[in-house]
Amino acid sequence: MNPIPLETASYYCQMRIHRAHVVMLTEQGILSKDESSAILRGLMEVEKEAEKDENLMSYMSTETALIKKIGEVGGKMHIGRSRNDLGATQRRMFYRDQIEHLIGAIIKYRKTLLQKAEEHVNTVMSGYTHWRQAQPITLAHYLMGHVDAAGRSVERFEDVYRRTNLNCLGAAALAGTGWPIDRERTRALLGFEKLCENTYDCVAAHDYVVEFASAIAIHTSNISRLAQDLQIWSSDEFAMIDLDEAYAGTSSIMPQKKNPRCLEMIKHFAAESIGVLVASISSIKGVAYTNIGDRVMVEPVIVDVAIGNTRIMAGVVSTLVPMKKTMLQKVSKGFSTMTELADTLVRSYGISFRQSHDIIAETVSTALAEGLTADQITPRMIEDAAVKSINQRLTISDEQLRLALDPAENVKRRKVVGGPAPVEVKRMIADRCTQIKLEESRRQDRLRKLEKAHNELKKAYII
Repeated sequence: MNPIPLETASYYCQMRIHRAHVVMLTEQGILSKDESSAILRGLMEVEKEAEKDENLMSYMSTETALIKKIGEVGGKMHIGRSRNDLGATQRRMFYRDQIEHLIGAIIKYRKTLLQKAEEHVNTVMSGYTHWRQAQPITLAHYLMGHVDAAGRSVERFEDVYRRTNLNCLGAAALAGTGWPIDRERTRALLGFEKLCENTYDCVAAHDYVVEFASAIAIHTSNISRLAQDLQIWSSDEFAMIDLDEAYAGTSSIMPQKKNPRCLEMIKHFAAESIGVLVASISSIKGVAYTNIGDRVMVEPVIVDVAIGNTRIMAGVVSTLVPMKKTMLQKVSKGFSTMTELADTLVRSYGISFRQSHDIIAETVSTALAEGLTADQITPRMIEDAAVKSINQRLTISDEQLRLALDPAENVKRRKVVGGPAPVEVKRMIADRCTQIKLEESRRQDRLRKLEKAHNELKKAYII
């Protein structure tokens, strides 16, 4: 089945615009009540027919069908208007609705991440940089990073919504109209927050579409980065998480395989989103600032893909099972605790961090050469490394060494704002829960405004 094109998916917006415009023309005395009643009745019939025949959904086809039903009075619907301002308004109405769908999906995704984080505040693992063990963190701390990335996506889409939710109706072709129309009235009936004031800008603007495409590409790219990490963590070599079978597939020949297909598709669709962004912004590079057909729009399918990606990733996160023992074993035997060990020497002897860094680097080199893991480092090894590196004999007690090499203790000590210490992660979780409540409240306010406008429009065209 082919994806639904923008003009078809947004047809409901076109019909609302027709009704709002007819109501306004009637209130302004441009149409008589009999004329507007005939047009509005005819529109209801055409809309029903268009549901079965998409060929009627372009504006000229709709108008032609209307005129066939009610006569030439149907052509009066277009007084003081052009396909240019109609199309611009139709797209803005549709995109604002799609933005709300996306925001709703992202809010639910953030909730899922938060719930998983709450469950794993004490699940210690290694954080990675350049895919090398870096420092001990917790799974909750890692997930909170994605909570915040998704929060920025909500903010980004809210900003795009604000610049999209502008009424272009009344701009006509580009210079407005000589008819005494009321742009504020159609703004209110269609639920727009403000006017896109300059009539030329109304039909020329495309930056809000590029912004929408950009916000989608950024969001799906962030999700794809989570997908990449989870795919690697679920590999046989890492074995740090187990994915639910609902989000994995098998091989047609290799019975042991549990392929993370959903994660790969999430990354695939992120690439498609970037393609739409590039196409959209490239389409306006060096073209005239006016109403033109060169512009590439954000088609409904890419919005559906972004929403689908978000929902699938929420499902992956909610059902994944961390292999806690494996995580702890890897971080204990790896060398991600070495920063804390270096800090211990600085605190104990007042040497510079660079000197301590050199000492611990020498210690690690010795351990690797002897086939030892981090938890097998001894005080004597550090002592020897200090003599070799800075020509000083520094001793560290067994207890100091034990605490420095303990991944959980490493995490506990990092109480810095935003750090992985359980007490700090719990604070962030509580704070983000409050943020999400505010996001939901703002979204409900926007939806209520649209519903109020829609009800006002329905009352205004009672025939």
